[in-house]
Amino acid sequence: MNKRFVTVLAIGSIMASASMAYSASTLMQIGRSPFHRPPLASTQDLASMAQAQSADMQEGFEKAGCPELFTPFMEQIAAGNIESKDYPEGSQFEWMFFKRKGTGEVRLSRDLTWGNEVPFPAYTVKVMQDNMLYTFAVPLGCGNVALADTEPVVEVVEVVEVIVENQPPVCRATVSPVKAFSGSSVAVDASGSTDPDGQVTSMKMVVLDENGQPLSEQMVDGALVGSIMLPAGAKSIQTTVIDDSGLAATSPECMAPVTVMKRTNFLADVGAYHMFDPGNWVFGRVGLEYRFDENWSVLGLAGYAQHVQGSDGASAVLVDVLGQYRIDRLFFNLGVGGWLSTDDDGDGDYDDTDADLIVGMGYRIYGEPDAFNASLFVEARSAFDELGSPVDSGRVGGGVRFSF
Repeated sequence: MNKRFVTVLAIGSIMASASMAYSASTLMQIGRSPFHRPPLASTQDLASMAQAQSADMQEGFEKAGCPELFTPFMEQIAAGNIESKDYPEGSQFEWMFFKRKGTGEVRLSRDLTWGNEVPFPAYTVKVMQDNMLYTFAVPLGCGNVALADTEPVVEVVEVVEVIVENQPPVCRATVSPVKAFSGSSVAVDASGSTDPDGQVTSMKMVVLDENGQPLSEQMVDGALVGSIMLPAGAKSIQTTVIDDSGLAATSPECMAPVTVMKRTNFLADVGAYHMFDPGNWVFGRVGLEYRFDENWSVLGLAGYAQHVQGSDGASAVLVDVLGQYRIDRLFFNLGVGGWLSTDDDGDGDYDDTDADLIVGMGYRIYGEPDAFNASLFVEARSAFDELGSPVDSGRVGGGVRFSF
């Protein structure tokens, strides 16, 4: 009798041990040994559970042999990085901590498999630590914490092709002179231009009118210094620089205003001559001034001198050519003239038709050289064959000269 009892007891113990071993590795039901009650209904419930049972959770991670995962696990829950998932039959877990009947100390089971054909819902929390990705499952029905998966993280290095966009050059240019006669050339220097990612290799010069419309243009390759002619009506010169990639750019520093001066002005003189012999004339002349530059010009004048008083002399037609040198408002004249007498009978020197030497000077009293202006002038003229007695036979006078 005693031997049979011992034998039955031994067989029962073996069967119980086998049953306990099976139940330790296969889960069929959620909620028999919950870590938390009642069941979790929201992610906020999970966050509240983690906060309320922080010490027990830390103990569970320590028993699982991975205390270093406790803090990042809690941080992910606090940050709301929580997903929902249904775990099907056959899902495996490296470990799970729980409390027997929901109370007491924290317990741990390893190598678990869900054996029920009905999946169980759970919250999943993922933690990245030391190039490993840990996936934790928290069943809604019990709040137990289980390690569902561990996998290494392979860092993918994405090769990004960096396309560097060509930067435009920076244009800087000077024009000299900015005031010139129509048809003359001005120098353009763009050598101060730069390019942040290359070299400035060429430039284009464009002459613009008052409306910004191009009048002429010129390209300079391989250099940043050039010249361009100023046509009538020019108001500005725009310089554009081009880099070694073909990108062009200009700037306000490369827009230079210019002034085009007229070379030709219409002239009108009114004045009077006096000869000491005696004789007096009033005269008028009209003509043109052609300017070589801002200082030198030549005047061509024609007119009539009316004899008005004196015993000697007669009226005459005037044909004069004068050179002129200008210093600001002051000017000097030197030239030759034709005194074509209307009463040349050959009896007196004072009535002759003569070629005269003319000298004079004047001063501009109104206006600017490139606009309407008026000047006072004095003038002396004497026939070349009478230069030995200029006081007796020469004529001196003055008047007003208008320039249009």
